[in-house]
Amino acid sequence: MLRSVNIERGVAGRLPYASVGSGPPVVALPGLAPITGVANDSLVRSVISPLAGLAGSRRVIVLNRRERLAAGMTMTELAAEHAEALATIVEPPVDLVGTSTGGSIAQQLAADRPELVRRLVIVSSACRLAPETRRLQGQVAELVRAEQTRPALAAMAGALVPPWRGRTIARAAAYLVGPRALGDRQALADMATTIEAEDSFDLADLPTVSALTLIIAAANDRFYPRALFEETAQLIPRAHLHVVARRGHITVLNDRRARATVAGFLLAPAPS
Repeated sequence: MLRSVNIERGVAGRLPYASVGSGPPVVALPGLAPITGVANDSLVRSVISPLAGLAGSRRVIVLNRRERLAAGMTMTELAAEHAEALATIVEPPVDLVGTSTGGSIAQQLAADRPELVRRLVIVSSACRLAPETRRLQGQVAELVRAEQTRPALAAMAGALVPPWRGRTIARAAAYLVGPRALGDRQALADMATTIEAEDSFDLADLPTVSALTLIIAAANDRFYPRALFEETAQLIPRAHLHVVARRGHITVLNDRRARATVAGFLLAPAPS
């Protein structure tokens, strides 16, 4: 169905955006990928697809990082660029959905600029990175900075695939074909900057998020233990934690009930 949807593209502030539909806006921030901007249809559709339950009643806007991020940027600075984009393209406050690394940016934005966010959905993301996740992402960033493109993409692919589901094959495929498909060195450098910014992100150090919040967590998430999801819910006074059984970090919104939970949360009457 989404293949036939017309995707509008433009620039809001300094960030590229893509949008579909009409109605009150929902802004979605994708997870970490070696892709800058929103020119890639597969990236945009992968973000929009889990929000298909909003079709016909909401405008879904996808924001992704811009090109040529300055090395050393902080999560505060990344969130500020997203805040600028929000204020440019929509009339705040808005509903904000952040997935994985996009969830970290969304939390930072909601903490720093509470007047911009009405409702917050955090998917496969928590108040900070788990130590092992920080180590894995740091390894990818170090390889990118050393211009080791193939090993960086292989390490990233291997981290995403469970060991019993073809991790070795995923690493080999990324090593061999990744540079052709995703070998833009600037995009990879921008990804490394984002990784380095997320490394020091910690919601516990930020102002309290006041937005009504839904946290969608996978019971089998290999990057965030359940304790981190629970701590995130404790740090946000108006948060509800929804744990999805038998799902992992990437597949959590493949669950029909999880998608329905997100749609129900975003389609409910707007909180005051």
